[in-house]
Amino acid sequence: MAKILIADDEENIRKVLKGLLAKNGYTDVLQAQDGLKALEIFQDENIDLVISDVNMPVMDGLEFFSRIRESGVPFIVLTAYGTIETAVNAVKSGVYDFLPKPFDEQNLVDTVKKALKESGRRDTAAASGSIEEIFFSSSHPDILKIKHMLSRVINTRAGILICGETGTGKGVLAGIIHGLSVDKASPFIKVNCAAIPQGLIESELFGYVKGAFTGAAIDKPGKFELADKGTIFLDEIGELSPEIQAKLLSVIQEKELTRLGDVRVKKVDARVIAATNIDIKAAIEEKKFREDLYYRLNIVEFTLPPLRERSADIPALVNYFAGKYAAEFGTQIKEFDGAAFARLKSYQWPGNVRELENIIQKVSIMESETLITAEALGAYLKSGVSGETAATMFEAGREEKAKKEIELIKDALARTQNNKTKASELLGISRRTLLYRLKEYSME
Repeated sequence: MAKILIADDEENIRKVLKGLLAKNGYTDVLQAQDGLKALEIFQDENIDLVISDVNMPVMDGLEFFSRIRESGVPFIVLTAYGTIETAVNAVKSGVYDFLPKPFDEQNLVDTVKKALKESGRRDTAAASGSIEEIFFSSSHPDILKIKHMLSRVINTRAGILICGETGTGKGVLAGIIHGLSVDKASPFIKVNCAAIPQGLIESELFGYVKGAFTGAAIDKPGKFELADKGTIFLDEIGELSPEIQAKLLSVIQEKELTRLGDVRVKKVDARVIAATNIDIKAAIEEKKFREDLYYRLNIVEFTLPPLRERSADIPALVNYFAGKYAAEFGTQIKEFDGAAFARLKSYQWPGNVRELENIIQKVSIMESETLITAEALGAYLKSGVSGETAATMFEAGREEKAKKEIELIKDALARTQNNKTKASELLGISRRTLLYRLKEYSME
């Protein structure tokens, strides 16, 4: 259960917050009347999330945040009207979000849920390496190409489009790009376009002014303003409606926006990294995605390969997640025998790295044995391969799959007079994947 710390000098606010959280299932809540007391509690307890006022005696909320920023624990600021500008600057420095006083109860609960879900951890210090290190250690041709191209793009503010199936690590790559860029000290603002109702996405991206709609009690900047001089990451951008796409294109082109309900134009300069799991070119042909916006976004385009094509990366990912969840749950780090790794490598991973993480998380909770066998994994994988034959079937399955792929590729090339672009379209794969297969099977 998440452990939440409330820091506010008003006892009544603390009581209201604690009761609201308890009503929504968050019963492990600690309280502090000032920033210094909150810091002491934070140092003694495994806190998962902080809700803090700005103006408090002894130590204010922003000083408290500066002391714990490196922990990565999500920090939500409560602020009165007069400190909105301060709160905006706090978000730019790493605060998760800010909410006005008096706060909307449902909005606060939704923000808490979202923050806890996105953070997804207490402490990853025991994890093997880091997810970024695992990315850079990959030997997959597509990732090697991305690593080579990174040196060219990190010193520019060019728009970047990251494509790939759900769960392949598009958000991780976006974070790596920002972390290596010349703007790494500037804000990095993440927006999941699929998680925000379409009716709210405009105000979320571009902000609103007081009175713009029912419940708009104060002026609030959007994500683009918060990302000014830094980077905004628009995940699942293919989910945006045509109307929002048009407004987004205008903001990117003109470097200015107008908040919802306002007439004033604000200058904003944020580098855009976008990601999608859909076939964006097909969406353009179907008139579901604007072609002009696509060309604005993909000055540089990266495509992340699915996990089923990156089986060599699986052991490092497994060890990383095993360490991560052992630290979070206070359990021993799970180890996996050879047959277990063979089984993980033979699985098709429809959910990619995200699915792998979910399975290791379940194993870390449910399995009492430290050594995990292929048979034990059977309860968590959709595949029905037995533990005893996992390694053998993995090799046999891989050979059979290769034979079928070689036959299909030969047939497609013959039908298209060796035109690789047309052959890839016939096969329903990207040209890059076809070239990778030709090299892998020595068919060049």
